[in-house]
Amino acid sequence: MDTICRFHATILIVGVLTIGFMSTLVAERAFCVMTLAPLIAFITQMALIIYFSQENQTDYSEKALCITVLIYQILLGTVFMLISYYYDGDTFLFSKVDAMFYFRESMKASGMGLFKGINYLTSTFKSDDWGALVFDSIVMYILPEKLFLNTINIILGPLSALYLFKVGKLFMPKSYAFLAALAYSSSSFTIYYNCTFLKEPVFLFVITGCFYHLYQIIKYQSPSSAIFFVIFIFALMFLRPALIAFIVVSTFVYYGITQRGHAISVFFYIGAAGGLVVSLAVMQELFDSYTLGGSLDTLSDSRSNAVYSGSFNLFVSLFGAFLGPFPSLFAKLTGPSHLEYVASGLVYKLFIVFPFWYGVYAAFRNKVIEFIPIILFIVIEMTLTGFIFASLELRKVIVHVPFMFILSFYGMYKGFVLNPMNRFSTFPIYLFAVGVMLLWNVMKIKG
Repeated sequence: MDTICRFHATILIVGVLTIGFMSTLVAERAFCVMTLAPLIAFITQMALIIYFSQENQTDYSEKALCITVLIYQILLGTVFMLISYYYDGDTFLFSKVDAMFYFRESMKASGMGLFKGINYLTSTFKSDDWGALVFDSIVMYILPEKLFLNTINIILGPLSALYLFKVGKLFMPKSYAFLAALAYSSSSFTIYYNCTFLKEPVFLFVITGCFYHLYQIIKYQSPSSAIFFVIFIFALMFLRPALIAFIVVSTFVYYGITQRGHAISVFFYIGAAGGLVVSLAVMQELFDSYTLGGSLDTLSDSRSNAVYSGSFNLFVSLFGAFLGPFPSLFAKLTGPSHLEYVASGLVYKLFIVFPFWYGVYAAFRNKVIEFIPIILFIVIEMTLTGFIFASLELRKVIVHVPFMFILSFYGMYKGFVLNPMNRFSTFPIYLFAVGVMLLWNVMKIKG
């Protein structure tokens, strides 16, 4: 664990120097409050990980994880909301359109009464919004205060961390699994979404719970987990239905491989093929919805969800899918935006992307076939978002990020940072991460 501590200490130093250097690129905003947001989030997250990665740290319990994540998310979330209030007089964290839509409609539905409100939501809006709207309206029906829903979403954070911790323990020592769950849960983008009125906290809890119960079925043939798995899959129909096809493909491929030589494996491969067809159909539908015109300039737009013609733009989109999204520390906009909130978490994610891909390599090298559902899920999601040019928008790819952290720390456990002088030297990580951050932010500022 001492190597993990030194690895993150170096990330802290390099990251702070890089963020500080880039703050000078925008002189008029170099000392504004929003400049401090990524620095505060990055420094405190690294300090937290360094503390728990020390050799004398022994408390890697579920209770320690949940309490630590809860306290940290409350503290940093409060800082985020205070900054938002300072600028805008509210706590929607600059995500006005979608967040205020969920807030307005859930308040309206809760005022109608529980069942009448649910009927209004399900008859008025698209099915992939039902899950979040119904969840929000039920919470608002209990207590119609925005802060109450913020509190409920923040409580979902430790529960998602707990699911990740339990999944990680199946593949690596408890200490590494603890750090993987902590690193994801203390990332600024995780806390940002938990402080907004968006649906991300709900479906990230659902997707982590879905994989936890899937592994309980795989490892222990748990009947109760089979029931919960079906419930979580059903919930995904009303949050992000495309994910069901990705999970089906990943799960069926796993069972097809484990049952090879048996006739039933054919059934699983056919099921995987069917899920892949559905995935491609979903990709085509999303591609059509995004390809409404655009230019190269749109590539550096804060949403980055329009079409970009040409093979170069497809390459950039796929590059972003497999290595990004990249941190936008200082937005091109004249006023503050949500980009600064999520930036520090993406800075850290960029530093650990090499350990992630090494973890994928180590999983196949060591024939850890139980990793197949997670790896396939991540790769399918990465590939499809890359092809529909949505890979540079965090909300489109956030769903596979929790599992990337598991594989990143698995890669560290398998020796990625054991010896800085070996052929998997950590130096290229720092060089690559700093280079990408500089290039991406200069393009956004000057573009």
